[in-house]
Amino acid sequence: MRDPASFVRPELRALKAYHLELDDCAHKLDQNEVPYPLPRVVRERIARRWLDRDWARYGDFHADAVRADLGALHDWPMAGVLVGNGSNELLSVALEALGGPGREVLLHAPTFTLYRMFVLRAGGAPRIVGPANDLRLPYDAVLEEVARDPSRPVVLCTPNNPVGDALRVEQVEALLERLEAPLLLDNAYGEFCRHDYRPLLRRHRHLAIFRTFSKAWSLAGQRVGYVLADPALVTELIKIKLPYNLDLASVVAAREALAVQPAVDRRVRALLGRRPQWHAAFADRGFEVFDSEANFLMVRHPRAAAIKQALDARGIRLRDVSGYPGLANCLRVSVGSGRDLRAVRAALDAEIPAANMQTRESVSTHTESASAANERSV
Repeated sequence: MRDPASFVRPELRALKAYHLELDDCAHKLDQNEVPYPLPRVVRERIARRWLDRDWARYGDFHADAVRADLGALHDWPMAGVLVGNGSNELLSVALEALGGPGREVLLHAPTFTLYRMFVLRAGGAPRIVGPANDLRLPYDAVLEEVARDPSRPVVLCTPNNPVGDALRVEQVEALLERLEAPLLLDNAYGEFCRHDYRPLLRRHRHLAIFRTFSKAWSLAGQRVGYVLADPALVTELIKIKLPYNLDLASVVAAREALAVQPAVDRRVRALLGRRPQWHAAFADRGFEVFDSEANFLMVRHPRAAAIKQALDARGIRLRDVSGYPGLANCLRVSVGSGRDLRAVRAALDAEIPAANMQTRESVSTHTESASAANERSV
């Protein structure tokens, strides 16, 4: 009898399973999570509502209540909102609908590794552009590919994971004006970014923006994501997504989180206030630090592997992204709490003496008090 694995399509067998070590650590900074939970009163309200639900009954096919809430939040028709088990599920569904056997889909490198798997799973052919020499999103190269054939769907991550850079709104619009196929814009870190792409939805019907509750909304464990798109596209995606794809617990959590928008805004402000301090903590110790529009930073150092191992031993978990195209000696670190920052500084000082103590202290003094005040209010 043949090896059962041999029945799997060869391009899928060649993939590696997505995997991270999930054992406990004191400072978890490897998955771009926010360090603050939802306020306890909100979590207690979620728990009470969940206990009041009848678990023996199916929920809504499409979680229409959450769709309506998100439509109100973004001033977008409910018919143009779709929710799912994380934004990744919805990106995969969209690529199943828009790709297909042999169809090329434009991706860029470096970026989130699962996009390529989504295209292959749909039977499509990923056409990967980049990486650029400066590791920023290879915008000009993407434009050249679109000019060569504007009929191919494009997946664009901005702010980009794992680098952290983001395109300006006018750059995205210029791409949309040249593109004849859908642009699937992964905006998972949109709340932390100064560029707001949502107004483009009203001018370009082939734009779809994917967002998540996993970051700013402190709900990574609930796996809630959504897409804002033209209602005509959402109508088609509903046909092929699984029914009941958002479970009752996630529906309850998402609706309660949406009801406390000020708490989300405070978390975002606190992390944006911390971001320059994290930048300085690594830059002053000899790291190259890439500018970021997200709640994480990518850093590069010749001794990255040894430094990561030393921090692991101290209970500090960073993400090794050196396996991405062009990212040798690179690590990614979530912007964590003040406690996390102090631990990282101490650990780095044990490995790499601060290159410029005066600069570090100047940046820290300027921003520490404001960030701590924001953090206390979270």
